[in-house]
Amino acid sequence: MTTLLHQILFLILTYVIAAIPFGLVIAKIFAKKDIRELGSKNIGATNVARVIGKKLGFVTLILDGFKGAVMVILARFNFSDLENLHLFLVLVGAVAVIAHIYPIYLNFKGGKGVATAIATLLALDPAVGFLMICFWIMSFCLFRISSVSSLIAIFSSIILSSTYAAPTEQFWFCVFLFIVILARHKENIIRLITGEEKKI
Repeated sequence: MTTLLHQILFLILTYVIAAIPFGLVIAKIFAKKDIRELGSKNIGATNVARVIGKKLGFVTLILDGFKGAVMVILARFNFSDLENLHLFLVLVGAVAVIAHIYPIYLNFKGGKGVATAIATLLALDPAVGFLMICFWIMSFCLFRISSVSSLIAIFSSIILSSTYAAPTEQFWFCVFLFIVILARHKENIIRLITGEEKKI
């Protein structure tokens, strides 16, 4: 019972931390601007990079990824004796991504979850996470479109988890991530179809 309570409290803590909108915070501190009113009006790293600059966009990318990854790493060490540890780590990862997309601090209107998802998977399964990053970089070099690179990278996690015989819960976690992030990119997909999606 105590362990279950600790898990629930840790999941709540994960949400509270992962919901921090670093893109908004960075834009307000360093540029005195509300990123929600500029560009695509998204709080993610891509919009920060386009509107405020690539350096601050990169900082946003790292922080958005770090907040998810660090919670998975902390869970791995703090609950190392847990029988279904990998399942719990998947839950932590899922909560982190949901928190970024639906942050309580911004009336549940957040980012698209890509950086948090990739970093979370990197912490959960380093091999799959590393290869996802490789897919993102290769597709970005080819297309120069962040949304395309993101969707390819997230989709690759499903194939990679299946190929490397990852635990079943990880495979379904990747499917969940792809569905959620695909839905968050619906406007980007429309712009891709109409040829209006901007390159970086």
